[in-house]
Amino acid sequence: MLLTRITLRAPHDDCDLSAGELTDLLWLNAAAADGIRHIRARAIAGQVEVAVFTIASEQAISDYIVERICQRAIHSVPALRGWTVI
Repeated sequence: MLLTRITLRAPHDDCDLSAGELTDLLWLNAAAADGIRHIRARAIAGQVEVAVFTIASEQAISDYIVERICQRAIHSVPALRGWTVI
């Protein structure tokens, strides 16, 4: 398994979602083919640090998968409109 860390920033640094809620939204946007095994999020001052374990064969692939899931969630979940991946 590989670990990918990524940070999401709320618009205007106004994070009104809990880390658990964001984790749930990311799981809803992950597909079985993404190979996600675990997602953990931690809210810190208007942004959320996310750690994701994947079964990808290479780190670059894991990083790509995690960023794609985050972008998918941002584009499809109304509560995440305006959020960015940093």
